[in-house]
This record gives sequence, structure tokens and C-alpha cells, in this order.
Amino acid sequence: MSAETDLIMRWFRKYYGEAPPPPPDRFGRREFGFMFFDRSFVQRHLSFSKASEIQEFMIRQVPAHAYHSSAYYAFPGAPTMDEKSWLGADLIFDLDADHLRGAEGLSYPQMLAGVKGEFIRLLDDFLMGDLGFDESEIRIVFSGGRGYHAHVSAEKVLTLRSHGRREIVDYITGTDLDTNWIFPEKASFEKRFGGRQIIQRIRLIPPSNSGGWRRRMRRGLENLLEDLLSNDADLVRKKYPSTSEVTDKLLDDLMASVANSKGGKRVSELILEKGNLEDLRGKKQALLLGILENDVVTMMGGQVDEPVTSDIKRLIRMAGSLHGKTSLRVTEMDRDELDGFDPLRDAVPPTFGDEPVSVVAKEAVDMELGGERFALEGESEVPLYAAIFLLCRGEVTLVDV
Repeated sequence: MSAETDLIMRWFRKYYGEAPPPPPDRFGRREFGFMFFDRSFVQRHLSFSKASEIQEFMIRQVPAHAYHSSAYYAFPGAPTMDEKSWLGADLIFDLDADHLRGAEGLSYPQMLAGVKGEFIRLLDDFLMGDLGFDESEIRIVFSGGRGYHAHVSAEKVLTLRSHGRREIVDYITGTDLDTNWIFPEKASFEKRFGGRQIIQRIRLIPPSNSGGWRRRMRRGLENLLEDLLSNDADLVRKKYPSTSEVTDKLLDDLMASVANSKGGKRVSELILEKGNLEDLRGKKQALLLGILENDVVTMMGGQVDEPVTSDIKRLIRMAGSLHGKTSLRVTEMDRDELDGFDPLRDAVPPTFGDEPVSVVAKEAVDMELGGERFALEGESEVPLYAAIFLLCRGEVTLVDV
């Protein structure tokens, strides 16, 4: 075992001795699984009947990662999934930096800030908004790595199978959203020429007091109209990728039409005021609707990891445990605490303290942790909590002694 692994394990063990993770609800019905620093296999199909047994295991085995099942079983320690006898499962939402649009090239702190913003939108707009879950039915957990989890334990979702959970994901992400339902056509008037009847149709937009996706898409339309008014064509194409195949002339025509005035008001204002698209016709209206369907739905939808939510036998990180690739605490909090939560300050285990440790940076490091900034190059002395964090991330080694 390397000196680095030995140091990490010694302090992880000390942490579990002083701050044992609280057992999850109904822990006696859950399966537990663990990964280790000094072993390559995953140990799972474990169950515990007492909370003290969990702490004893973690002190003795010092896992790098600790998990419990989202599911409840009659026999959680049985060696096969069939033998466990599934009883139900929490509804889990996992949002990680990997799921962020445009996360490439972001620093770790930037990823954490971005994913928290999206997670708050998932909670407020969808879980506690459209879907109506009460805050008391949701456990909010920082993963210790690059994301957040929401555990929904409402009785009405516990026995949902995978298909029902996927439908919830589809609603949140706007998958297969019918934009003809959002922006329906309506006959506005008809004309007769000889024996022929001509019916004029207009596209309606959702009123401002709409709910759910109608409200969301109206807001998206408002944002789109503002972008067409205030940006040049290159910026519009960058923000709305579906316009990449549109001719310059058609996009310019749409932008000009939105900015045109009728009766002292811009067309963009009239659209929202009248609640329809009668002031945009033909190809320009079709282009606007195409942007709404192909780009705005994606922008307005929530981001979640669909396989995690639809999996009714998933293992999820245990709150209160430590993440083996960061040493940060998997931290549970309430909704109010989430707003001001900073993982690089609030998830640093106090057990680790600040005694100096000499390390060698593999590459230049510039970061903030525990309220202190560290700019490292070559050999440096850092507090213990920073040394363990950087060792877990593989950014430093210990100085040979």
C-alpha cells in the first residue's frame, strides 16, 4: 500500500469513528454496497440490522465509497436480486456535472456552481413545482463529487415501476413534448368565394397564467423574442442550434419582422399581447415554431440522469459518508440550506484539521478549499484537509521522508 493511500485510509477511519453516517430511513430493508481503496472489487448484497453495525463495518473496512439501495427489500442481504423480493423504492434524481450543457472546459468550482443552479431549478420548478412534492418528502444530498441527489419518498411513488419513473423523467426533460398542444391552431374566420370556403387559421400562444409546460414555453417564447430583437444573427445561431441550416435571408426576415412596428407597437409585443402569431406568417412563423420545438424545449426542460431515476434497484451514495475521489462529505441539507451551500467550504470534514503536510503537485494547482486559497507548484506545505482532498483527486503526492 502506498504512503498516500495509507494516509487517506487512516483519516477516513478516524472520520468514521468520530462522525458515523446516520443510517438511511428503513435501513434494515436496504441493500448496502462498498468500494475500497485497497481492493478492486465491489462488495454488495450486504444488510445491517443495527445502525452500530454500519459504523463498525466502515471503521473496520474503510470504504472509499459507500452506497445503499434506493429500494426496500424483504430480504436485502440475499445474494441475488430475485431473492431479495422488491417492496418499493425511493424516486431518485441525480444531477451531475456530466449532465450540464456546456460543462466542457469548466473548472471544478465552476462545475459545482453550475450543477447547483440546475439542481435548484429541478427542485423548485419541477419536483416541488409541477409535480407537487412537499419539501418534507424530499431528501437533498450533495454527492461529495460533482453533483446533487434528490430522494423522493412520497408514498405515491414508492411502488412505481421503471416505466412510470421514465414518464416522470420525460415530463421533466420535455421529451416528446407536443408543441402543437402548446401552440394550437384555431380557426379565426372564414371566407366564401363562389362555392369555395377558405378558413383562416392562427397559432395561439399560452396565456401568462398557464401552468406547467404551457407556462414554461410562454416564458421560452418571451426569451426567444427578446433574443431576436437584441442580438445579431451570429449570436442567435449560436444560442439556437436548429437555425444552423436556415438561410441568412430567412433568419434576417424573421428578426426584422419581430422588430417591425404595427400601430405603434413592435410585433414582438403584439404577439404576447394578442396571444397568437397572426402577425407572423408563412416561413417566418414556421421558423419561429421550429426554434421553439427544437431548441427552446431543451433549454426549458430540467436535466436529470434518466437511468438513475428509472432504475428501481439503484445503489446511491450514503449521506454522511466520504467520497473517495475528493474526501468531501456526502452532505444532506434542507432546501433553505442549499442556497448558501458551498461544497468546497461546507463539505470539508472538520475531522481532518489543518496540521501541515508536505506534498508535491504533479501540475500547477490553483484552488479554494475550506475558505483558503492554495496556489501550488512543485513542493508545498498545505493543511491536512487540503492534502487529503488533493491526494484523493490524484493532483499531488506526499514528499518522501
